[in-house]
Amino acid sequence: MDIEAIRQRVRAGNYLAKSHAIQHALKEGFERKHMVEAIFNGKIIEDYPEDQRVLVCSRVNLLENIVIYLHVVCEYADRIYVEYVTAYIPADEHWERPNFTRRKRKKR
Repeated sequence: MDIEAIRQRVRAGNYLAKSHAIQHALKEGFERKHMVEAIFNGKIIEDYPEDQRVLVCSRVNLLENIVIYLHVVCEYADRIYVEYVTAYIPADEHWERPNFTRRKRKKR
């Protein structure tokens, strides 16, 4: 599924936030509206077709003068709803700036 199809569902209000996404939001200081903003302004950086999920990354305005990167994993298996499976602020040790590319693991 492409990002525009996901945006159409979200625009129509056909999205749900799973508890894992809400827990990260509470813990990390962002809100559901930031997840929606990430979908509207972001791009798919990883695709998991076997799970019918995508990882979207976007810059979002946390506050008027604070901008963060936010990752949102969306599941599109349902014909009507998009589910926000999880959402989180990407950790620098796992992602290259600007958080669009996963860091390669160092071999031991």
